Amino acid sequence: MKKNRIKNFLTVVIMKNLGYKILSAVIAIVVWLIVINIADPVTTRTFSGLQVQVLNQSAITSINQVYEIVEGQSVDFVVKGKASVIRSLKLADFSAYADLAQLSPVYATDIEVKCDKNENIEIDTKNKMMVVKLEEIDTKNVQVVVETVGDAADGYCVGDYEVKPNMITVSGGASKISQIDTLKVSVNVAGAKKSFSDSVEPIAYDKDGKEIDSSYFTFSNSGLNINEVAVNITIFRTKTIPVVVRVNGIPKEGYVYNGEYEFTPESILISGPHKATRNLDYLEIPVDITGAEGEYETNVPLSNFLPEGVDTVNSEENISVRVTLEKMQTKDISLGAGDIEIRNVPEGYTAELIDSAAVYNITVESTEKNLAGIDSETLKAFIDLKNADSGECFIQIQFDGVDAGMIKSAPHLIQVFLYDKEDAQQNSDETIGPVETVSPDIASE
Repeated sequence: MKKNRIKNFLTVVIMKNLGYKILSAVIAIVVWLIVINIADPVTTRTFSGLQVQVLNQSAITSINQVYEIVEGQSVDFVVKGKASVIRSLKLADFSAYADLAQLSPVYATDIEVKCDKNENIEIDTKNKMMVVKLEEIDTKNVQVVVETVGDAADGYCVGDYEVKPNMITVSGGASKISQIDTLKVSVNVAGAKKSFSDSVEPIAYDKDGKEIDSSYFTFSNSGLNINEVAVNITIFRTKTIPVVVRVNGIPKEGYVYNGEYEFTPESILISGPHKATRNLDYLEIPVDITGAEGEYETNVPLSNFLPEGVDTVNSEENISVRVTLEKMQTKDISLGAGDIEIRNVPEGYTAELIDSAAVYNITVESTEKNLAGIDSETLKAFIDLKNADSGECFIQIQFDGVDAGMIKSAPHLIQVFLYDKEDAQQNSDETIGPVETVSPDIASE
């Protein structure tokens, strides 16, 4: 009885209109799929610029060669999958690899991109490949140059630096190694007031000062690979001191130094250890004018006179000096008896010039400027009778108005008659008629 009920149920409920029921199920599934795809459809998305990691580099270095990537340092790719999945992805969720152990004869290898977050997606790189260039390894020893960036604090400057190591062995492809001109390390000294140390990565530059990508090179010292060098920067206080010029020497014959000179700079900014600068209040620069003539100019190196360890701050290397040397000239001046003063006549005596009409030519040598102010009056010519004997004597003319060295003419002797006043008066009383002149001959008689 129970079996008949089940049979009737199957016949009436299940089997009746079976074709329609199957069709309805199929339609329901299709509708479900359509709804699902409408709600979360399959979509694509393009990602660009994913950096490619290189695997098995030892496959190249083991044959004493290096590689340079010609093409394929980064890759663009298309991702296909559910929209909900694709929308949640970002470039950092992917990684790209190129295996150098799989290089083809044309030095190319496939680039493989993987998603580290979701594997239920399709990735299309459009068969992108990494292409490399191989060349022999070369090495070069290069000295490290320190380059400071910025300025130390006011009143301070960079005095010195030390680099360890100061020589680095650079290894890489021969073509890149040949381009290296210098290795530089840049150290920021902005606002520094005291010495400090820093570790800095060296950077290679070519002869034109253009940076070369350091990823092509391996740096080493004493067989150990290094990425940075140690730099010790010494900071000194600065100090401004005046410059003092001392002129010495004898100029060329016919020229004279009149004390006129000019120089620049008149003061300099120096730096150095405190013990070397604390007592340095000025810098004396000697200038030798021996044999010089006219406008004598010279550049005197500061380093020759700065104490050890002391240097200039503003790249001033020389003191420029100009010394004026005037050419000597001569002037002839005529002296008469009235231009010559008679000094120190002994008490009770009278002195007379025997030849009162004589003219004496005096040659004076000096600069044009000085000569313009010299004449018979300013020469202040005189004769000194302090040690003269009575009677006829010859006395040399002397000058108070100019230096003796300026007189270039031969010494001039004046004939003078020195006599006692009382004797002269007695002779005058005994003589009838006036006495016109007293000659040395008469006086001697």
